[in-house]
Amino acid sequence: MHRNLAELARLCDGDIEGPGAIGVKGYSVDSRSVNSGDLFIPLVAERDGHDFVKDAFKAGAVAHLQSNGISHGPSIRVEDTLKALQVLAQRTTEILPTTVVGVTGSVGKTTTKDMLRSCLEVQYQTWASQSSFNNEIGVPLTILRAPEITEFLVLEMGARGEGQISRLCEIASPLIGVVTQVGLAHSEFFGGLEGIIRAKSELIESLPSEGLAVLNGDDENVRNMQARTSANVLLFGSSGGDVVAEEVFLGEDLCPRFVIRSEWGSSEVALATPGLHNVNNALAAATVSLYCNVPLVQVVASLEMVQISPLRMEISETKAGVLLINDAYNANPLSMSAALETLASSSRTNLIAVLGLMAELGPEAEQSHCEIGNKAEQMNISVISVGVPEYGGKLVENLTEAVSLIQEMMPFDNDTAILLKGSRIAGLERIANELFSEQ
Repeated sequence: MHRNLAELARLCDGDIEGPGAIGVKGYSVDSRSVNSGDLFIPLVAERDGHDFVKDAFKAGAVAHLQSNGISHGPSIRVEDTLKALQVLAQRTTEILPTTVVGVTGSVGKTTTKDMLRSCLEVQYQTWASQSSFNNEIGVPLTILRAPEITEFLVLEMGARGEGQISRLCEIASPLIGVVTQVGLAHSEFFGGLEGIIRAKSELIESLPSEGLAVLNGDDENVRNMQARTSANVLLFGSSGGDVVAEEVFLGEDLCPRFVIRSEWGSSEVALATPGLHNVNNALAAATVSLYCNVPLVQVVASLEMVQISPLRMEISETKAGVLLINDAYNANPLSMSAALETLASSSRTNLIAVLGLMAELGPEAEQSHCEIGNKAEQMNISVISVGVPEYGGKLVENLTEAVSLIQEMMPFDNDTAILLKGSRIAGLERIANELFSEQ
């Protein structure tokens, strides 16, 4: 949303230093990704963003926020740059004539957001979170970058503690809330599953009575959230609800096929996204879209061609015929289990899972890693464990050793499938880049 410096200063209760008529075209918190016309917002964390204001101007910024130091050009002085960013976003949602959809859950947030964007944009001007912009910085940036003509704003909402989604809802004011699934993820910050349930419920509790809660009917912890809201409720799932998947099976490409049934009609769907677990993500997106009057035929067409964010169930095949499942963006017990099930569902018989750490599980970490290792063993999946002995299998200490071990096991053929799965800090996608980029 384009504004001038004077308007922005008024919105965030700041003091201008410089010409108020300067136009701002965009917003950035990283001097390395500044575009011409941006307002640079230096955040104070492990490093002080004020140290990079000069770099931001060289990259094309036209002004900056500041909470300390001197101005290096046109600026708005505020007490706290992060709070100013959030206030700017909050007051923008009050101005934009848009319907805000919040998406949360322990798994499936980004994929559901991508699917929902694809379904809505065939009929509405739609803006959605980039990649996983789902925290106290990413959500405000997404709002501020939304064009003035935006009709639907789809926001992924994550949390590493109770109260954080409530704050995001104060900023964004969602009318529609989607909860995908709840399980152990970042549990060291929540004190266990009950804390996670309370945190994810904050989205549903924030909805107005005229709003809509879209809940996973297959997950008891999510289904029970309907008691926490005065909004309308729609359930999705394979076990029953308002929007249901029936006759589900997995194709040779590992992509699900199913029949969607709802009060808006029924249709066969050939999902473009691999993994049976993505059926419910598709149902969540379909439920919101159908409720918002997108015709079923357009919803189905969108789900059959949607492109999801990188490193999430990316399927490729080497020249030798090896099937590679690159799901290395993140991992927790729910998503790890789903990835193993997808690997086991392939028609290949030589199955290898390269598994990295599932981070931020707190006291549950050791047991959770052991359970995943046991599940892989029961599925006859050979495990290469990168620095996590609890998985069992063949233990290596780092990615270099993992690559060397895989190379020793080669050559593979078209009877082999390899899964890469771990939390973001594990960086397992680099194995794919090194092993298969030149094949």
